[in-house]
Amino acid sequence: MQRTLLFFLCVWIFVSCEGVFTTSLVEWAQRDPSQLSRSQKINFAQEALASGDKDSMKKAYEALKDTSDPSLQPLAAELAVGAAGVKDALATVLGKVAAGSTEEEIKSALQEAFESFSDADLTLITEAATLLASAESGGGTITADQYFITGVGLLVVALKDANGDVNQIDTSSGTGQMAIDLLTKAKDQFAPDSEAAKLLNDFSGYF
Repeated sequence: MQRTLLFFLCVWIFVSCEGVFTTSLVEWAQRDPSQLSRSQKINFAQEALASGDKDSMKKAYEALKDTSDPSLQPLAAELAVGAAGVKDALATVLGKVAAGSTEEEIKSALQEAFESFSDADLTLITEAATLLASAESGGGTITADQYFITGVGLLVVALKDANGDVNQIDTSSGTGQMAIDLLTKAKDQFAPDSEAAKLLNDFSGYF
């Protein structure tokens, strides 16, 4: 369990999955996901996530984003951050967190990654956080990695609010506070004395 965080922090490498779902995704892409049945939407969403293809994740997200089902909202949130490219853009940040790098190194990596996000990407991240909040209020189940990756994404949104200065991120209110809240919830899913909890606690404390 102590190494679980390292598993989902290490960039979520999808190389082994790429190509496995290619034919299926092409078939899905030829249809309008919004017209699919509930089970078909879920299948499309899972295959899009497994492929790591941003366009497929965006299309699957569009089909699920308006769901009021708390059991599906975390999946929709994961699609949103995937379509925003959070895992790819923040690969260095995530790797440094997993490696227990210094505060300066992690902040520097976040600052560098910030430039790769568009306004549309930041909107998707914000929508993901809203979906997780809705899922929570409805009793949905949210995983540690869903909390974590959305929380890290929100730090990027908060960085924009800070005019791109990583040392000026405000975590006492607004988006920055929401980011830390999600990171804390990710941490709380691990045993207090676990390596995962320690890494997340240190990371949150940098902001």
